[in-house]
Amino acid sequence: MRDVSHHPIFQALQKIIHDAADVIMEIYQRADLGIEQKSDHSPVTAADIAAHRTILAGLNAMAPDVPVLSEEGVVPFEERSQWPLLWIVDPLDGTKEFIKRNGEFSINIALVENGVPIVGMVYLPTTSEGYFGVTKSWRGLPLGAVKWQGQEVETITVRKPNTPLIAMTSRSHGPSLPAELKADLKDSYESVREIPKGSSIKACRIAEGVADLHLRRGPTSEWDTAAQQAIIEAAGGMLVSPTGDPFRYNQRETLLNGHFFVSGPEIAPNVMAWYQQKADEEE
Repeated sequence: MRDVSHHPIFQALQKIIHDAADVIMEIYQRADLGIEQKSDHSPVTAADIAAHRTILAGLNAMAPDVPVLSEEGVVPFEERSQWPLLWIVDPLDGTKEFIKRNGEFSINIALVENGVPIVGMVYLPTTSEGYFGVTKSWRGLPLGAVKWQGQEVETITVRKPNTPLIAMTSRSHGPSLPAELKADLKDSYESVREIPKGSSIKACRIAEGVADLHLRRGPTSEWDTAAQQAIIEAAGGMLVSPTGDPFRYNQRETLLNGHFFVSGPEIAPNVMAWYQQKADEEE
């Protein structure tokens, strides 16, 4: 998979995401981030809009036959339901972290075919780390997952968890692991360390084998998860619902996701058992 760095599709996507990062970081240095409130009361900045326009132009030039669904360019379901192949884009994942200026935000680009994310790219502008995953070959792309930083490209895979088990928790949404789940994991892995991070960084850390679990209990949208799902799956892990079902995209009028977790295959039974126990208690 390391040879993917020479593939024209990878290089084109990498340029698009780097160009978007340049736009974002230019605005990041400004005193005024151009913050506004969307109709759902979530924040949007000048960087979200500028990155959206940069990515849209780049994708349209690279693959004019593939439509784009972006957080900053939502399309009615009647139209997008006719798209068997589409890009799903979050131009700035972690807008709240961007506003806080803590550096924990990313750019997410995914290619989705018949509901399944088959290509994903995530880039962290403040650290210049990029992640790329392919679960089904498209235009000759090889399968697998890589991380790049500068000119260095390395193949990545999820790790077999040891102790301490590293849980990536959300910086802004329910930051701690549930006590019961944490206790169960300690029974299996002796100790659990929690590290809070924003945006898709959490799943990328699991994909590269430096963390083990992320449990998400707050609301997300399809553009938040599509790219990271392709990457984590290409690296041998999973992003699934509490019952272990992978997310599917552009299949419903709503673009909101339910609860999910990200992990390698070894931890998944522990997490699903905890979810099942919670469901039984609520009945």
